[in-house]
Amino acid sequence: MPAIALLTASLALGSLPGGRIPSSRSRMPVVAHVFDRFFGGGTAPATFPTEFRALSASPAVPSWDELRKRAGATDTGKRLAAEDELREKGEGQPHRAARLRLFGQDPSAVRVTLYRDSAAWCPYCQKVWLQLEEKQVPFRVELINMRSYGDKPDEFLAKVPGGLLPALELDGQLYTESLVIMQLIEQAFPDAPAMLPADPEGLDRANALLRLERELFRDWCGLCFRPGLGAKSAFEACMDQVDAALGETEGPWFLGGDRPSLVDLQYVSHVERMCASLPYWKGLALRRRQGDEEARWPRVAKWLEAFEERPAYLASKSDWYTHCQDIPPQYGPGQRAGDYAAYAASIDGRDGSWTLPLPPVDESPYLTDRLQPGWAAMDQGSSAVHEAAWRIVSNHGPVVRFALRGAGQVGAKAFQAPLADPYATPATGEIEADVDALLRFVTAWLLDAKPAPVDDDFASAMEAGDLEGREALAACAAYLRDRVGVPRDMSYPAARQLRAHLNWAIDTLSPPAAAKA
Repeated sequence: MPAIALLTASLALGSLPGGRIPSSRSRMPVVAHVFDRFFGGGTAPATFPTEFRALSASPAVPSWDELRKRAGATDTGKRLAAEDELREKGEGQPHRAARLRLFGQDPSAVRVTLYRDSAAWCPYCQKVWLQLEEKQVPFRVELINMRSYGDKPDEFLAKVPGGLLPALELDGQLYTESLVIMQLIEQAFPDAPAMLPADPEGLDRANALLRLERELFRDWCGLCFRPGLGAKSAFEACMDQVDAALGETEGPWFLGGDRPSLVDLQYVSHVERMCASLPYWKGLALRRRQGDEEARWPRVAKWLEAFEERPAYLASKSDWYTHCQDIPPQYGPGQRAGDYAAYAASIDGRDGSWTLPLPPVDESPYLTDRLQPGWAAMDQGSSAVHEAAWRIVSNHGPVVRFALRGAGQVGAKAFQAPLADPYATPATGEIEADVDALLRFVTAWLLDAKPAPVDDDFASAMEAGDLEGREALAACAAYLRDRVGVPRDMSYPAARQLRAHLNWAIDTLSPPAAAKA
Protein backbone atom coordinates (compact mmCIF):
# COMPACT_ATOMS: atom_id res chain seq x y z
CA MET A 1 0.00 0.00 0.00
CA PRO A 2 1.40 3.50 -0.77
CA ALA A 3 0.62 4.77 2.73
CA ILE A 4 2.76 2.06 4.31
CA ALA A 5 5.67 2.71 1.98
CA LEU A 6 5.57 6.43 2.64
CA LEU A 7 5.23 6.19 6.39
CA THR A 8 7.83 3.48 6.82
CA ALA A 9 10.35 5.67 5.04
CA SER A 10 10.08 8.22 7.82
CA LEU A 11 11.80 5.77 10.22
CA ALA A 12 15.12 5.93 8.38
CA LEU A 13 16.70 8.77 10.34
CA GLY A 14 20.28 9.09 11.57
CA SER A 15 21.58 9.35 15.10
CA LEU A 16 23.13 12.30 16.84
CA PRO A 17 26.85 12.86 16.21
CA GLY A 18 29.02 11.25 18.81
CA GLY A 19 26.43 9.00 20.41
CA ARG A 20 23.71 6.43 19.90
CA ILE A 21 20.09 7.49 20.01
CA PRO A 22 17.69 4.89 21.41
CA SER A 23 15.83 3.45 18.43
CA SER A 24 12.54 1.62 18.29
CA ARG A 25 14.58 -1.52 19.03
CA SER A 26 15.60 -0.11 22.41
CA ARG A 27 12.54 -1.46 24.13
CA MET A 28 11.58 -0.83 27.73
CA PRO A 29 11.14 -4.32 29.17
CA VAL A 30 7.88 -4.89 31.03
CA VAL A 31 7.34 -4.95 34.80
CA ALA A 32 5.03 -7.40 36.51
CA HIS A 33 2.03 -5.88 38.28
CA VAL A 34 2.66 -5.44 42.02
CA PHE A 35 -1.02 -5.91 42.84
CA ASP A 36 -1.43 -8.99 40.61
CA ARG A 37 2.09 -10.46 40.50
CA PHE A 38 4.90 -8.77 42.32
CA PHE A 39 8.40 -7.54 41.48
CA GLY A 40 10.84 -5.15 43.03
CA GLY A 41 14.24 -4.27 44.33
CA GLY A 42 15.92 -5.87 47.29
CA THR A 43 18.46 -3.48 48.73
CA ALA A 44 17.50 -3.94 52.38
CA PRO A 45 19.76 -6.12 54.55
CA ALA A 46 18.56 -9.51 55.67
CA THR A 47 19.44 -8.93 59.32
CA PHE A 48 16.11 -7.71 60.68
CA PRO A 49 14.56 -9.69 63.55
CA THR A 50 11.55 -11.86 62.87
CA GLU A 51 9.98 -12.03 66.31
CA PHE A 52 8.37 -8.56 66.46
CA ARG A 53 4.64 -9.02 67.14
CA ALA A 54 3.38 -5.70 68.53
CA LEU A 55 1.15 -4.88 65.56
CA SER A 56 -0.29 -8.32 64.89
CA ALA A 57 -1.12 -8.70 68.58
CA SER A 58 -3.19 -5.50 68.56
CA PRO A 59 -6.90 -6.31 69.04
CA ALA A 60 -7.84 -3.18 67.07
CA VAL A 61 -6.43 -4.24 63.70
CA PRO A 62 -9.33 -5.11 61.36
CA SER A 63 -9.38 -8.33 59.36
CA TRP A 64 -9.08 -8.45 55.58
CA ASP A 65 -12.66 -9.69 55.35
CA GLU A 66 -13.87 -6.66 57.30
CA LEU A 67 -11.80 -4.33 55.15
CA ARG A 68 -13.05 -5.86 51.92
CA LYS A 69 -16.66 -5.41 53.04
CA ARG A 70 -15.95 -1.78 53.91
CA ALA A 71 -14.16 -1.16 50.61
CA GLY A 72 -16.90 -2.87 48.63
CA ALA A 73 -19.56 -0.72 50.28
CA THR A 74 -18.01 2.55 49.08
CA ASP A 75 -19.17 4.13 45.83
CA THR A 76 -15.67 3.72 44.42
CA GLY A 77 -15.48 0.08 45.49
CA LYS A 78 -18.83 -0.66 43.85
CA ARG A 79 -17.70 1.04 40.64
CA LEU A 80 -14.34 -0.73 40.55
CA ALA A 81 -15.92 -4.11 41.27
CA ALA A 82 -18.36 -3.60 38.41
CA GLU A 83 -15.52 -2.53 36.11
CA ASP A 84 -13.47 -5.57 37.10
CA GLU A 85 -16.42 -7.85 36.29
CA LEU A 86 -16.96 -6.25 32.87
CA ARG A 87 -13.25 -6.47 32.12
CA GLU A 88 -13.32 -10.23 32.63
CA LYS A 89 -15.91 -10.38 29.85
CA GLY A 90 -13.85 -8.26 27.45
CA GLU A 91 -16.03 -5.19 27.92
CA GLY A 92 -16.03 -1.97 29.93
CA GLN A 93 -13.54 0.86 30.03
CA PRO A 94 -9.92 0.54 28.85
CA HIS A 95 -7.62 -0.71 31.60
CA ARG A 96 -4.02 -1.74 32.04
CA ALA A 97 -5.04 -5.21 33.22
CA ALA A 98 -7.50 -6.01 30.41
CA ARG A 99 -6.65 -9.26 28.64
CA LEU A 100 -9.52 -9.23 26.15
CA ARG A 101 -11.26 -6.32 24.40
CA LEU A 102 -14.41 -7.10 22.40
CA PHE A 103 -16.23 -3.76 21.99
CA GLY A 104 -19.55 -5.57 21.86
CA GLN A 105 -18.47 -8.14 19.28
CA ASP A 106 -18.33 -11.92 19.52
CA PRO A 107 -15.03 -13.49 20.65
CA SER A 108 -14.88 -15.25 17.28
CA ALA A 109 -14.25 -11.82 15.72
CA VAL A 110 -10.85 -11.48 17.42
CA ARG A 111 -8.07 -11.58 14.83
CA VAL A 112 -5.43 -9.71 16.83
CA THR A 113 -3.23 -10.60 19.79
CA LEU A 114 -1.12 -7.77 21.21
CA TYR A 115 2.02 -8.69 23.14
CA ARG A 116 2.83 -5.71 25.34
CA ASP A 117 4.42 -4.80 28.64
CA SER A 118 2.35 -5.67 31.68
CA ALA A 119 3.11 -2.42 33.49
CA ALA A 120 1.91 -0.16 30.63
CA TRP A 121 5.18 1.79 30.73
CA CYS A 122 6.53 1.06 27.23
CA PRO A 123 5.94 4.01 24.85
CA TYR A 124 5.97 1.78 21.77
CA CYS A 125 3.38 -0.57 23.25
CA GLN A 126 1.30 2.40 24.40
CA LYS A 127 0.75 3.82 20.92
CA VAL A 128 -0.34 0.45 19.45
CA TRP A 129 -2.65 -0.15 22.41
CA LEU A 130 -4.16 3.32 21.93
CA GLN A 131 -4.74 2.67 18.23
CA LEU A 132 -6.61 -0.59 18.87
CA GLU A 133 -8.74 1.11 21.52
CA GLU A 134 -9.50 4.18 19.39
CA LYS A 135 -10.45 2.03 16.38
CA GLN A 136 -12.29 -0.46 18.62
CA VAL A 137 -10.59 -3.42 16.96
CA PRO A 138 -11.25 -6.55 19.07
CA PHE A 139 -8.00 -7.94 20.47
CA ARG A 140 -6.46 -10.21 23.05
CA VAL A 141 -3.53 -9.19 25.23
CA GLU A 142 -0.51 -11.19 26.34
CA LEU A 143 1.50 -9.42 29.03
CA ILE A 144 5.25 -9.94 28.67
CA ASN A 145 7.96 -9.15 31.19
CA MET A 146 10.30 -6.33 30.24
CA ARG A 147 13.94 -7.36 30.06
CA SER A 148 15.08 -4.75 32.59
CA TYR A 149 12.71 -6.14 35.21
CA GLY A 150 12.86 -9.89 34.73
CA ASP A 151 13.14 -12.76 32.32
CA LYS A 152 10.86 -13.09 29.32
CA PRO A 153 8.90 -16.35 29.02
CA ASP A 154 10.41 -19.00 26.75
CA GLU A 155 7.20 -19.36 24.75
CA PHE A 156 7.37 -15.67 23.78
CA LEU A 157 11.06 -15.86 22.86
CA ALA A 158 10.27 -18.84 20.65
CA LYS A 159 7.92 -16.57 18.69
CA VAL A 160 10.02 -13.39 18.90
CA PRO A 161 13.67 -14.44 19.34
CA GLY A 162 14.82 -10.86 19.96
CA GLY A 163 12.14 -10.38 22.61
CA LEU A 164 11.00 -7.06 21.10
CA LEU A 165 7.88 -5.33 22.39
CA PRO A 166 5.35 -4.63 21.13
CA ALA A 167 4.63 -7.63 18.96
CA LEU A 168 1.34 -8.21 17.23
CA GLU A 169 -0.19 -11.38 15.84
CA LEU A 170 -2.67 -10.69 13.05
CA ASP A 171 -4.45 -13.65 11.47
CA GLY A 172 -1.64 -15.93 12.69
CA GLN A 173 1.19 -13.74 11.33
CA LEU A 174 3.57 -12.08 13.80
CA TYR A 175 4.87 -8.51 13.38
CA THR A 176 7.21 -6.23 15.34
CA GLU A 177 8.11 -2.49 15.13
CA SER A 178 5.35 -0.26 16.43
CA LEU A 179 4.88 2.04 13.45
CA VAL A 180 4.83 -0.88 11.00
CA ILE A 181 2.25 -2.60 13.23
CA MET A 182 0.09 0.51 13.32
CA GLN A 183 0.06 0.83 9.54
CA LEU A 184 -0.84 -2.84 9.17
CA ILE A 185 -3.76 -2.36 11.54
CA GLU A 186 -4.97 0.51 9.36
CA GLN A 187 -4.76 -1.70 6.30
CA ALA A 188 -6.40 -4.75 7.93
CA PHE A 189 -9.33 -2.85 9.47
CA PRO A 190 -10.40 -0.23 6.92
CA ASP A 191 -14.01 -0.16 8.19
CA ALA A 192 -12.93 1.02 11.64
CA PRO A 193 -12.42 4.78 12.03
CA ALA A 194 -9.51 5.67 9.76
CA MET A 195 -6.46 7.12 11.50
CA LEU A 196 -4.57 8.03 8.30
CA PRO A 197 -5.58 10.31 5.43
CA ALA A 198 -6.42 8.64 2.14
CA ASP A 199 -5.35 11.49 -0.17
CA PRO A 200 -1.73 12.07 -1.32
CA GLU A 201 -1.61 15.58 0.12
CA GLY A 202 -2.74 14.33 3.51
CA LEU A 203 -0.19 11.51 3.42
CA ASP A 204 2.56 13.99 2.59
CA ARG A 205 1.60 16.06 5.63
CA ALA A 206 1.48 12.95 7.81
CA ASN A 207 4.97 11.93 6.70
CA ALA A 208 6.34 15.43 7.26
CA LEU A 209 4.92 15.41 10.79
CA LEU A 210 6.36 11.96 11.48
CA ARG A 211 9.78 13.19 10.42
CA LEU A 212 9.36 16.16 12.75
CA GLU A 213 8.49 13.75 15.56
CA ARG A 214 11.77 11.92 15.00
CA GLU A 215 13.61 15.26 15.18
CA LEU A 216 11.85 16.06 18.45
CA PHE A 217 12.71 12.62 19.83
CA ARG A 218 16.33 13.04 18.82
CA ASP A 219 16.57 16.52 20.36
CA TRP A 220 14.99 15.25 23.60
CA CYS A 221 17.56 12.48 23.83
CA GLY A 222 20.36 14.95 23.13
CA LEU A 223 19.15 17.18 25.96
CA CYS A 224 17.97 14.67 28.57
CA PHE A 225 20.63 11.98 28.38
CA ARG A 226 23.76 14.10 27.86
CA PRO A 227 25.52 16.38 30.35
CA GLY A 228 24.76 20.08 30.46
CA LEU A 229 22.17 22.22 28.72
CA GLY A 230 23.89 22.67 25.37
CA ALA A 231 21.05 20.95 23.49
CA LYS A 232 18.29 22.94 25.20
CA SER A 233 17.92 25.59 22.47
CA ALA A 234 17.64 22.94 19.72
CA PHE A 235 14.97 21.08 21.68
CA GLU A 236 12.99 24.25 22.37
CA ALA A 237 13.20 25.30 18.70
CA CYS A 238 11.84 21.90 17.66
CA MET A 239 9.02 22.23 20.20
CA ASP A 240 8.22 25.60 18.62
CA GLN A 241 7.82 23.82 15.27
CA VAL A 242 5.58 21.17 16.81
CA ASP A 243 3.41 23.81 18.47
CA ALA A 244 3.14 25.70 15.17
CA ALA A 245 2.19 22.51 13.30
CA LEU A 246 -0.70 21.95 15.70
CA GLY A 247 -1.98 25.42 14.76
CA GLU A 248 -2.21 24.60 11.05
CA THR A 249 -5.50 22.69 11.40
CA GLU A 250 -8.76 23.31 13.20
CA GLY A 251 -9.13 21.56 16.52
CA PRO A 252 -6.44 20.05 18.71
CA TRP A 253 -5.18 17.24 16.42
CA PHE A 254 -2.24 17.27 14.01
CA LEU A 255 -4.33 16.25 11.00
CA GLY A 256 -7.55 17.96 12.08
CA GLY A 257 -10.82 16.14 12.58
CA ASP A 258 -12.57 15.15 15.76
CA ARG A 259 -10.30 12.30 16.87
CA PRO A 260 -6.55 11.60 17.05
CA SER A 261 -4.72 10.18 14.06
CA LEU A 262 -1.83 7.78 13.84
CA VAL A 263 0.41 10.86 13.83
CA ASP A 264 -0.98 12.01 17.19
CA LEU A 265 -0.38 8.56 18.68
CA GLN A 266 3.19 8.53 17.39
CA TYR A 267 3.87 11.82 19.21
CA VAL A 268 1.99 11.43 22.48
CA SER A 269 3.85 8.52 24.06
CA HIS A 270 7.20 10.32 23.98
CA VAL A 271 5.84 13.82 24.63
CA GLU A 272 4.34 12.38 27.82
CA ARG A 273 7.80 11.16 28.84
CA MET A 274 9.39 14.48 27.90
CA CYS A 275 6.96 16.26 30.24
CA ALA A 276 8.13 14.01 33.10
CA SER A 277 11.86 13.77 32.43
CA LEU A 278 12.90 17.31 31.51
CA PRO A 279 11.82 19.01 34.77
CA TYR A 280 13.34 16.12 36.73
CA TRP A 281 16.76 16.16 35.09
CA LYS A 282 17.03 19.58 33.40
CA GLY A 283 14.68 21.92 35.24
CA LEU A 284 12.65 22.51 32.05
CA ALA A 285 8.87 22.37 32.55
CA LEU A 286 7.01 21.74 29.29
CA ARG A 287 3.60 22.05 30.87
CA ARG A 288 1.95 23.36 34.01
CA ARG A 289 -1.52 23.51 35.47
CA GLN A 290 -3.72 25.97 33.63
CA GLY A 291 -3.43 29.42 35.21
CA ASP A 292 0.00 28.88 36.79
CA GLU A 293 1.76 30.86 34.08
CA GLU A 294 1.51 31.51 30.36
CA ALA A 295 2.48 28.39 28.42
CA ARG A 296 5.26 28.68 25.86
CA TRP A 297 3.66 25.87 23.85
CA PRO A 298 -0.09 26.48 24.31
CA ARG A 299 -1.21 24.28 21.42
CA VAL A 300 0.76 21.34 22.79
CA ALA A 301 -0.98 21.92 26.14
CA LYS A 302 -4.42 21.93 24.47
CA TRP A 303 -3.49 18.80 22.52
CA LEU A 304 -2.56 16.98 25.73
CA GLU A 305 -5.79 18.16 27.35
CA ALA A 306 -7.70 16.68 24.41
CA PHE A 307 -5.94 13.35 24.94
CA GLU A 308 -6.79 13.45 28.66
CA GLU A 309 -10.48 13.52 27.77
CA ARG A 310 -10.13 10.14 26.04
CA PRO A 311 -10.52 7.06 28.30
CA ALA A 312 -7.94 5.00 26.41
CA TYR A 313 -5.21 7.57 26.97
CA LEU A 314 -6.03 8.03 30.65
CA ALA A 315 -5.87 4.25 31.11
CA SER A 316 -2.35 4.21 29.65
CA LYS A 317 -0.92 7.38 31.21
CA SER A 318 1.75 7.24 33.92
CA ASP A 319 2.62 9.77 36.58
CA TRP A 320 5.95 11.59 36.53
CA TYR A 321 7.53 9.66 39.42
CA THR A 322 6.82 6.37 37.65
CA HIS A 323 8.29 7.69 34.41
CA CYS A 324 11.42 9.00 36.11
CA GLN A 325 11.97 5.45 37.38
CA ASP A 326 11.07 3.60 34.17
CA ILE A 327 12.88 5.86 31.66
CA PRO A 328 16.53 5.12 32.63
CA PRO A 329 16.31 1.33 32.12
CA GLN A 330 15.21 2.00 28.54
CA TYR A 331 17.17 5.07 27.48
CA GLY A 332 20.01 5.31 29.97
CA PRO A 333 20.43 7.63 32.95
CA GLY A 334 19.21 11.21 32.72
CA GLN A 335 21.94 13.81 33.21
CA ARG A 336 21.17 16.52 35.76
CA ALA A 337 21.74 20.18 34.88
CA GLY A 338 20.05 23.52 35.37
CA ASP A 339 17.45 24.34 38.02
CA TYR A 340 16.18 20.79 38.44
CA ALA A 341 16.47 20.36 42.23
CA ALA A 342 13.01 21.61 43.28
CA TYR A 343 11.30 19.64 40.51
CA ALA A 344 13.18 16.43 41.34
CA ALA A 345 12.46 16.78 45.06
CA SER A 346 8.74 17.21 44.40
CA ILE A 347 8.46 14.36 41.89
CA ASP A 348 10.28 12.08 44.35
CA GLY A 349 7.94 13.11 47.18
CA ARG A 350 10.65 14.89 49.18
CA ASP A 351 8.94 18.30 49.43
CA GLY A 352 5.80 17.19 51.26
CA SER A 353 3.98 15.95 48.17
CA TRP A 354 3.84 12.46 49.72
CA THR A 355 2.90 13.73 53.18
CA LEU A 356 -0.54 13.84 54.80
CA PRO A 357 -2.75 15.74 54.64
CA LEU A 358 -2.88 15.94 50.83
CA PRO A 359 -5.11 18.46 49.06
CA PRO A 360 -7.01 17.39 45.93
CA VAL A 361 -4.59 17.04 43.05
CA ASP A 362 -6.03 20.01 41.14
CA GLU A 363 -5.64 22.27 44.20
CA SER A 364 -2.23 21.02 45.30
CA PRO A 365 0.57 23.56 45.80
CA TYR A 366 3.27 20.97 45.10
CA LEU A 367 5.29 21.24 41.91
CA THR A 368 4.79 17.61 40.97
CA ASP A 369 1.00 18.04 40.91
CA ARG A 370 1.14 21.38 39.08
CA LEU A 371 3.39 19.82 36.41
CA GLN A 372 0.96 17.05 35.48
CA PRO A 373 -2.62 18.27 35.11
CA GLY A 374 -5.31 16.01 33.77
CA TRP A 375 -5.98 13.81 36.82
CA ALA A 376 -8.76 15.79 38.54
CA ALA A 377 -11.57 13.52 37.31
CA MET A 378 -10.01 10.63 39.26
CA ASP A 379 -9.74 12.65 42.49
CA GLN A 380 -13.32 13.55 43.39
CA GLY A 381 -14.28 13.35 47.04
CA SER A 382 -12.94 10.12 48.57
CA SER A 383 -12.47 8.34 45.24
CA ALA A 384 -8.66 8.33 45.31
CA VAL A 385 -8.22 6.94 48.84
CA HIS A 386 -10.96 4.39 48.28
CA GLU A 387 -9.41 3.29 44.98
CA ALA A 388 -6.10 2.68 46.75
CA ALA A 389 -7.87 0.70 49.48
CA TRP A 390 -9.77 -1.40 46.94
CA ARG A 391 -6.61 -2.30 45.04
CA ILE A 392 -4.93 -3.47 48.25
CA VAL A 393 -7.81 -5.55 49.62
CA SER A 394 -8.43 -7.14 46.23
CA ASN A 395 -4.98 -8.72 46.25
CA HIS A 396 -3.64 -8.31 49.75
CA GLY A 397 -1.72 -11.60 49.93
CA PRO A 398 0.74 -10.84 47.11
CA VAL A 399 1.02 -7.21 48.28
CA VAL A 400 2.06 -8.36 51.76
CA ARG A 401 4.60 -10.82 50.38
CA PHE A 402 5.96 -8.13 48.08
CA ALA A 403 6.39 -5.63 50.94
CA LEU A 404 8.24 -8.30 52.96
CA ARG A 405 11.09 -8.05 50.44
CA GLY A 406 12.00 -4.80 52.17
CA ALA A 407 13.38 -6.86 55.06
CA GLY A 408 14.41 -9.86 52.97
CA GLN A 409 17.33 -10.83 50.76
CA VAL A 410 18.28 -9.61 47.32
CA GLY A 411 17.92 -12.04 44.44
CA ALA A 412 20.86 -13.96 43.00
CA LYS A 413 20.18 -12.58 39.51
CA ALA A 414 20.34 -8.82 38.97
CA PHE A 415 18.48 -6.76 36.36
CA GLN A 416 19.09 -3.34 34.88
CA ALA A 417 16.26 -1.46 36.60
CA PRO A 418 17.50 -0.39 40.06
CA LEU A 419 14.16 -1.08 41.77
CA ALA A 420 13.73 -4.49 40.16
CA ASP A 421 14.62 -7.80 41.76
CA PRO A 422 12.08 -10.49 40.80
CA TYR A 423 14.12 -13.21 42.51
CA ALA A 424 14.31 -11.43 45.87
CA THR A 425 13.46 -13.53 48.93
CA PRO A 426 10.79 -11.99 51.21
CA ALA A 427 11.46 -11.96 54.93
CA THR A 428 9.84 -14.82 56.83
CA GLY A 429 8.97 -15.55 60.42
CA GLU A 430 6.93 -13.51 62.87
CA ILE A 431 7.47 -10.34 60.81
CA GLU A 432 5.05 -11.72 58.23
CA ALA A 433 2.14 -11.28 60.61
CA ASP A 434 3.22 -7.74 61.46
CA VAL A 435 3.58 -6.60 57.85
CA ASP A 436 0.15 -8.06 57.19
CA ALA A 437 -1.22 -6.12 60.16
CA LEU A 438 0.59 -2.94 59.10
CA LEU A 439 -1.08 -3.02 55.68
CA ARG A 440 -4.45 -3.67 57.29
CA PHE A 441 -3.98 -0.53 59.40
CA VAL A 442 -3.01 1.47 56.28
CA THR A 443 -6.02 0.17 54.36
CA ALA A 444 -8.33 1.10 57.23
CA TRP A 445 -6.91 4.64 57.24
CA LEU A 446 -7.53 4.92 53.51
CA LEU A 447 -11.13 3.82 54.00
CA ASP A 448 -11.58 6.31 56.85
CA ALA A 449 -10.71 9.05 54.31
CA LYS A 450 -9.58 11.49 56.98
CA PRO A 451 -6.98 14.19 56.26
CA ALA A 452 -4.56 12.18 58.41
CA PRO A 453 -5.00 9.03 60.51
CA VAL A 454 -6.05 9.38 64.13
CA ASP A 455 -5.14 5.96 65.44
CA ASP A 456 -4.12 5.59 69.08
CA ASP A 457 -4.14 1.80 68.72
CA PHE A 458 -1.45 1.95 66.04
CA ALA A 459 0.67 4.36 68.09
CA SER A 460 0.29 2.17 71.21
CA ALA A 461 1.36 -0.88 69.25
CA MET A 462 4.46 0.98 68.09
CA GLU A 463 5.39 1.94 71.64
CA ALA A 464 5.09 -1.72 72.63
CA GLY A 465 7.40 -2.88 69.87
CA ASP A 466 11.18 -3.13 69.99
CA LEU A 467 13.37 -0.75 68.01
CA GLU A 468 14.71 -3.25 65.47
CA GLY A 469 11.24 -4.61 64.76
CA ARG A 470 9.88 -1.13 64.08
CA GLU A 471 12.77 -0.42 61.72
CA ALA A 472 12.07 -3.64 59.84
CA LEU A 473 8.41 -2.72 59.39
CA ALA A 474 9.38 0.78 58.23
CA ALA A 475 11.73 -0.77 55.65
CA CYS A 476 8.90 -2.93 54.31
CA ALA A 477 6.53 0.03 54.08
CA ALA A 478 9.17 2.12 52.29
CA TYR A 479 9.90 -0.71 49.89
CA LEU A 480 6.25 -0.82 48.85
CA ARG A 481 5.88 2.99 48.75
CA ASP A 482 8.76 3.43 46.33
CA ARG A 483 7.36 0.83 43.93
CA VAL A 484 3.73 1.90 43.62
CA GLY A 485 3.46 2.42 39.86
CA VAL A 486 0.99 4.23 37.59
CA PRO A 487 -1.01 2.96 35.72
CA ARG A 488 0.22 -0.52 36.64
CA ASP A 489 -1.23 -0.51 40.15
CA MET A 490 -3.71 2.37 40.28
CA SER A 491 -4.33 5.92 39.09
CA TYR A 492 -2.02 8.76 40.08
CA PRO A 493 -4.45 10.32 42.62
CA ALA A 494 -4.76 6.93 44.34
CA ALA A 495 -1.00 6.32 44.19
CA ARG A 496 -0.14 9.67 45.81
CA GLN A 497 -2.57 8.89 48.63
CA LEU A 498 -1.14 5.41 49.19
CA ARG A 499 2.43 6.75 49.17
CA ALA A 500 1.46 9.43 51.69
CA HIS A 501 -0.36 7.00 53.99
CA LEU A 502 2.62 4.64 53.92
CA ASN A 503 4.82 7.61 54.83
CA TRP A 504 2.57 8.37 57.79
CA ALA A 505 3.09 4.79 58.98
CA ILE A 506 6.85 5.04 58.40
CA ASP A 507 7.07 8.27 60.40
CA THR A 508 5.15 6.67 63.27
CA LEU A 509 7.31 3.54 63.13
CA SER A 510 10.55 5.51 63.08
CA PRO A 511 11.76 6.05 66.64
CA PRO A 512 12.93 9.46 67.88
CA ALA A 513 16.62 10.21 67.54
CA ALA A 514 17.08 9.84 71.29
CA ALA A 515 15.75 6.29 71.15
CA LYS A 516 18.21 5.43 68.40
CA ALA A 517 21.07 6.76 70.47
